[in-house]
Amino acid sequence: MLTDRLIRRFVRHHEDTRSPQVRYAYGRLAGVTGLVCNLLLFSIKLLAGLLSGSLAIIADAFNNLSDAGSVVVTLVGFKLSSAPADRDHPFGHGRMEYLSALAVAVLIILAGFELVTSAVDKILHPVAAEFSLLTVLILVAAIGVKLWMAVFSRRIGKAIQSDALLAAATDSRNDVICTSLVLVCTLIGLFTDLALDGYIGLAVALFVIWSGFSVIRETVSPLLGQAPDEQLVRDIEQTVMAYDGVVGIHDMMVHDYGPGRVFVSLHAEVPADRDMMHSHDTIDCIERDLLEKFNIITCIHMDPVDTDDPETLRLKELTLGELAAIDERLTLHDFRVVSGPSHVNLIFDVVVPFDYPDKNTLPAVIEQRVQAIDERLFTIVQVETRYT
Repeated sequence: MLTDRLIRRFVRHHEDTRSPQVRYAYGRLAGVTGLVCNLLLFSIKLLAGLLSGSLAIIADAFNNLSDAGSVVVTLVGFKLSSAPADRDHPFGHGRMEYLSALAVAVLIILAGFELVTSAVDKILHPVAAEFSLLTVLILVAAIGVKLWMAVFSRRIGKAIQSDALLAAATDSRNDVICTSLVLVCTLIGLFTDLALDGYIGLAVALFVIWSGFSVIRETVSPLLGQAPDEQLVRDIEQTVMAYDGVVGIHDMMVHDYGPGRVFVSLHAEVPADRDMMHSHDTIDCIERDLLEKFNIITCIHMDPVDTDDPETLRLKELTLGELAAIDERLTLHDFRVVSGPSHVNLIFDVVVPFDYPDKNTLPAVIEQRVQAIDERLFTIVQVETRYT
């Protein structure tokens, strides 16, 4: 199989997909292959479009050129994002990939609008295109190449868990659909007098514009600080909770500074009666484990919690029950009990969903429900939202 031969030829130690060097080699192979294929398709389609006078084929050619531009972004992104951290950029240069993608997206959209103008003019002033068997053969070959590129990009994307390459596979699949429409238009033009070229060209041009806006949406979101991947969050939680001596975690924050540049901070709850040096050693082991498993740098804050006092546990369960009665999505952490001669303070943080409507009144509602059970109980509540 061609894909296997390319991987064996250009990716050393291709089995070790967790290695940053191997991942870069995979990305470079996918990028160079995509660039060569898209530029080749652009050239032969443009030639076919100019010879036949078909705007639909020319528009489809520029769609491949936009794909080539996206590949350049991938290659430049891999290169620039691999630059080491420096004094001005202590978290590295991983986000350069997103900035490059924004620039290319703007160019794609501008090219799409130019094609729209030409397509509308062709619809208003139709001119018969001169199709030939060569044009049909070129389009059929282009469909075959794009089908292979879709399989190729998906294979490598899954191997290195790259969302960018999986998106490229989807884009290649869409291009197959797009070129198939142009092929249908060409075949109709060979056997009928229907003037569909401008309409198909308009459809392809709109597709190019949509692709540009899709790139913008996908790159702006991480720059603004999008929510982290849910699977990564679950993997981190499972890894941390698997360690003996960790009884809970909260306040996890995942910061994305580009592919391979993920930083995490979280609070790990440890038994208050456990030796501090022992707990500290556990935290160090967790941080090293997360680095080895997921290539993320983690900063963990230890939160000592009382796990043995029966009264504290009883009051915590009581409070959890009242939170569940208010809304099953509410959770708490950092639960502490401060007892006095006349009353008992329950101090804790409540985590609410982003769309929770009653954040400001929630503390009063909680205290009212708790005091209905025991009027000696007072609550000091800090309301916060999840960062993951």
